[in-house]
Amino acid sequence: MSENIYDAVIIGAGVIGLAISRKLAQEGKDVLIIEEQGQIGSVTSSRNSGVIHAGVYYDKDSLKAKFCPDGNRRMYEYCVSRSVPHLNTGKFIVATSNNEIEKLEVIYDQAKSVGVIDIEKVSGNQVSNVEPLVKCIEGLYVPSSGIVDTSALMRSYLGDIEDNGGMVSYNTSLKCADLRDNLFKIIVTQNNEEIEINSHILINASGIFAEKVANNFLFLDKSNIPKTYFAKGNYFETGKNLGIKHLIYPVPNEASLGLHLGLDMGMTVRFGPDVEWTDEINYTVDADREEMFYNDIIKYIPSIDRSLLKPGYSGIRPKLKNQGEGKSDFKIDCVKQHGIDNLINLFGMESPGLTSSLVIADYVSELVN
Repeated sequence: MSENIYDAVIIGAGVIGLAISRKLAQEGKDVLIIEEQGQIGSVTSSRNSGVIHAGVYYDKDSLKAKFCPDGNRRMYEYCVSRSVPHLNTGKFIVATSNNEIEKLEVIYDQAKSVGVIDIEKVSGNQVSNVEPLVKCIEGLYVPSSGIVDTSALMRSYLGDIEDNGGMVSYNTSLKCADLRDNLFKIIVTQNNEEIEINSHILINASGIFAEKVANNFLFLDKSNIPKTYFAKGNYFETGKNLGIKHLIYPVPNEASLGLHLGLDMGMTVRFGPDVEWTDEINYTVDADREEMFYNDIIKYIPSIDRSLLKPGYSGIRPKLKNQGEGKSDFKIDCVKQHGIDNLINLFGMESPGLTSSLVIADYVSELVN
């Protein structure tokens, strides 16, 4: 067994784990990231829409609302300073029926209350003037929304970590962790070999696996571990630039932000994610979902050519509320009981985790300092 002693061990090299590790490494801590896969961000962080969210949809007292508007501003500043590819596209949220107009008002008021800047009400004609393919009655324009090259962002975070002496241990799985003499004794497996790592700080940033990982902390009262539910998000791709320059979101429903039109860095149009509740981690996109996608899309782009829609990719969102139970927030637990200090579990880390990653990193840093 090794006597490796680190200031901080972070489990998970997704965008949030990397952002936290970057922050701690820049503070001078000796940081090790444990990553089960052979590369960074390959589970959830590379399977999202790459949107820089404004913070429009989140309830005022939620962690999402606390983090996202500031995270939006910080993300643009970071991308500019590090030459990370991104585009400040702006976004239209569109109402396509009269009964959705009232919902737009609620979204507008909520966005203002949490500090979203420059959101404005627009008419259907104003939307069509800049996006001729989009048909709606009324809309909201959110200028601070955009997109980022997620892979480039994560590589940039990793570069900052390595520049400050931190490192990632790939193809490394957590077996268990215990607590002795104020040190976390972490047993990992790598190449069928068990290795012991010691750390003063232990951070569970393992995304969809956070519940599973926390259950392997032998010292942790299981009542501190919330149940995680999986909401699969499927995407259909067009493979084409349709001349659309903005993100287009329908009015959201209880389950999701609606089947929105997203863009990649080459302005190629894709649609999604939808919401498919599941008990298993499976990334296959069912081609039979095309009809549901098409029926939702034609509400705001009636001229869309159905033959353009091809099954794309999917991701899994970890939610702390099950289907029909309402909105799920982040849960960032700093367990300071039974003599445990400097343990952080991050549960339910879905959207807007990418946008908020730098702010989440600051928040976690405050909890362990």
